[in-house]
Amino acid sequence: MSDESDQDKTATYQSVVAGLAMIGFATWVVLGSGLFSSAPELTLKAQASLNKVAPDEALGSAAKAPVAAEKPTGVAPDAAAKDPLMAEIIGELKSETAVPNEALLTFKDKAALAKFLKRAKGYGLEVVGTLDGLSTVRVRMDSPQKLRDYLAASGPARPAMEANHWMNVPSLAKPDASNQGGALPSGTEFLQAVNATGERTEWGKGVTVAVLDTGVKANPTFGDNQVTHVDLVNDGTPFHSHGTSVASLIAGTDDRVPGVSPDASILDIRVANDKGYSVTSVLAQGILEAVNRGAQVLNISMGGYDDSQVLRQAVDYALQRGAIIVAAAGNEKYDQLAYPARLNGVISVGSVDAKGVQAYFSNSGSGLTYVAPGVGLPVAWDTDKMAMASGTSQSAAVVSGVAAYYMGLGLTSQNALGRMRASALPTAGTQVQRGFGIPRARY
Repeated sequence: MSDESDQDKTATYQSVVAGLAMIGFATWVVLGSGLFSSAPELTLKAQASLNKVAPDEALGSAAKAPVAAEKPTGVAPDAAAKDPLMAEIIGELKSETAVPNEALLTFKDKAALAKFLKRAKGYGLEVVGTLDGLSTVRVRMDSPQKLRDYLAASGPARPAMEANHWMNVPSLAKPDASNQGGALPSGTEFLQAVNATGERTEWGKGVTVAVLDTGVKANPTFGDNQVTHVDLVNDGTPFHSHGTSVASLIAGTDDRVPGVSPDASILDIRVANDKGYSVTSVLAQGILEAVNRGAQVLNISMGGYDDSQVLRQAVDYALQRGAIIVAAAGNEKYDQLAYPARLNGVISVGSVDAKGVQAYFSNSGSGLTYVAPGVGLPVAWDTDKMAMASGTSQSAAVVSGVAAYYMGLGLTSQNALGRMRASALPTAGTQVQRGFGIPRARY
């Protein structure tokens, strides 16, 4: 797409917004503008591949992401049948969403973890990384037998063991012919839906919002020194712009891609690679990092469908320290929420369209906290572009912006959460489809 002239900008914007109602957003639609340059080379096919192609590297691991179920290697066919401990290991690690030949081990305390780190090599277990705040270690092995041997020798000090699961930025479900509703784009009117109107230049002042995502690129919508970067993937690949889009909805300062709380600071914690993939251990590490660096609000616009005790412990770590965690419910039209949105204490967010109708792609289910506009929102894209986007990722970001507003008033997290709940405007649908409704500012 070439740059549009200034006189064509308004017409182009209007046509794009109208088109989104028909195509339901299967990709980013990019607009040219004065400060923003031409569109990135992102097609419908490319966006679809983002959610289907396995990442080249396993975020600090040499293991490839499984496309189909892949059993751990180096196991005799009858080993599990003869050995209950091996059966337990195989049962945990054989999931198609588990990183092959990796495991997370959680010890009772730091002393037990330190002891293991000295012995790991002797058992043929490679230490990939540690989560010191949780006394957890990520290990890799060429055969589960080596993990079995270590666990068998641990006796009463045996650590808890679980798979390291793949997680990703949500994909978008295809439009459902039986559900023609929930597809009206909001545009900049998403701000009115959460009562973010009038003078907002100091909204979020003094508040740090951590964006745990694909990384946040420099973009004209962010002010000088507004974004601080921490890269936990550190694989040398370019950042995918999903994280940039999410951050702009929270704290963007440009009127064309505005954020709810433009005076908030963004702590960019990159936990997903250029294909949008992460793993449980890296997301958990990101949560710890965010809290330890002083973030009051954590936005997690990604997830998966595998429970994880390590992720639960990371969430508890943040909640116990007064942080607010906001997470996307998921875009698969499921009647259950993705993790970590599904966890107790996490603000889980689904999507509605401009009329307050549940978005056709939005997950719902028991425990859904809020909904927010998530169809056709203007966002920052790349280093100098803007786009229209849809998804529960965007809805979660809007709610994070509302949370930052309340925290900016000097409230405790509990008082802020109380104000958000009291402000919520119920929308159409059942409780599991809308939660308490759309949270609003200034209440």
